[in-house]
Amino acid sequence: MKRYYLSLLTALFVLSVSAQTKEFTILATNDMHAAVEKFPRFAAIIDSVRELHPNLLLLSGGDNRTGNPINDMYPVTGYPMVALMNSVGFDLSAIGNHEFDSKIDGLRELINLSNFRYVCANMYPNDTLRLHIEPYKFFERDGIRFCILGLIQVNRNGIPDAHPDAMRGITFRYPNDVAPEYKWLRDRCDVLILLTHNGYEADIELAKVFPEADLIVGGHTHTALHGNHLHSGVLITQAGKKLAYVTEIKLKLQDGKVVDKQAHLIPIDNSPRIDQKVKALVDKFSDNPVLNRVLTQVPNGFSDKQELGCLMADAQRAAAGADIAVQNCGGVRYETLPKGGITVGDVFRLDPFGNDLMVFNLTGAEVKELLKAICRADDYGPAYVSGITYQIDLGRTNREVKGIKVRGEKGGKFDEKRTYKVAMNSYVSSVANYKRADKEGTNLHMKSADAIIKYLEQRPSIDYRGAVRRTYTGGEDMEK
Repeated sequence: MKRYYLSLLTALFVLSVSAQTKEFTILATNDMHAAVEKFPRFAAIIDSVRELHPNLLLLSGGDNRTGNPINDMYPVTGYPMVALMNSVGFDLSAIGNHEFDSKIDGLRELINLSNFRYVCANMYPNDTLRLHIEPYKFFERDGIRFCILGLIQVNRNGIPDAHPDAMRGITFRYPNDVAPEYKWLRDRCDVLILLTHNGYEADIELAKVFPEADLIVGGHTHTALHGNHLHSGVLITQAGKKLAYVTEIKLKLQDGKVVDKQAHLIPIDNSPRIDQKVKALVDKFSDNPVLNRVLTQVPNGFSDKQELGCLMADAQRAAAGADIAVQNCGGVRYETLPKGGITVGDVFRLDPFGNDLMVFNLTGAEVKELLKAICRADDYGPAYVSGITYQIDLGRTNREVKGIKVRGEKGGKFDEKRTYKVAMNSYVSSVANYKRADKEGTNLHMKSADAIIKYLEQRPSIDYRGAVRRTYTGGEDMEK
């Protein structure tokens, strides 16, 4: 009898402990950039995990759109991605800087079409914009209470990395200043998650000021974080870009507290299964023969971003009839292109932002200041050019410009007193802060991508292999 009661007590103890221990699964991605062609395999992975964990959370770290003309050129810009995210059951998304690429009206329309919600605690739209974005959101799943707080990166100009005109009526504060104001959420939930579009290094700093968080699901820097990355006790995840991976996060809770957290990346391209319903939706959105029109041939391909940047600058210069053109490095969205035909779709992937082509009358001295200002504004590196060559010497970061030497197109003289007609996209003209006499410039009412299309279709073939028009020392090489 004594042995019976001892066994019974042991069984009750085991049941009590197991009742207090819970496990939960989260799937997260970020910076999908309209990779619609990946969704059939992505959906199949989600379905497989949901079979085991029906109540999982599915999260996005933002930048869901921009980078694929199937999505970006759709009659309702961005709708294909929203429809696909709806179809696989996303629960929540951060706001990324590229969510602003279709301006406030476009963002509002996509939010209203989404079956999931968006969170961002450090953006403050005025009431007239009617943007339904919350600072945080609670979820109750499997008896576990989650709170998810959203944050977006803010650059040194006080705004996210997007066209300033696209964010009129919204003010922003730095994530590390805002996050600590929400530490009270820790007592309102079992699991506290920061859903950020902030960048990996910035998320490490965020974890230092908000170690109370259990998890940061991040984005923005396209970092593929394999395995566990714990900083200040906070697990930080990020899944690369363009649906190369999805992060599977495993949480174990004891008495309402997270006692173990693990993360690993699942490669999406390796999935043997395809969701046929989602594939049918992708096929429907992809049925656009205009995007497949071949514009010209590239017998040697493009081996790096500078070659592509030179092409873009040449196209802007030709369309504007300018002496000089500059193209920001961060606006070149391909790193290489294979030999063969370049299509309309390729151009809109290369330059997906819908920026206008601008022309300014600048002295040679002002051109030099422009090139310095672009370095300070574009973390990806110095600008690509047409009509000139230059060398720029940087300090430890791109913001520290020590010197610049500019020459003519073929190494000839560059006159600092002469006035040049200079072409650039409207993003560059908005973010490059430097003194100039021509304050407003002239808007040619032509998209920079249209200038590239016009340039290419006038040429049977092009060859930019080995093109080098700017060199630099120091700074942060972020071209890759």
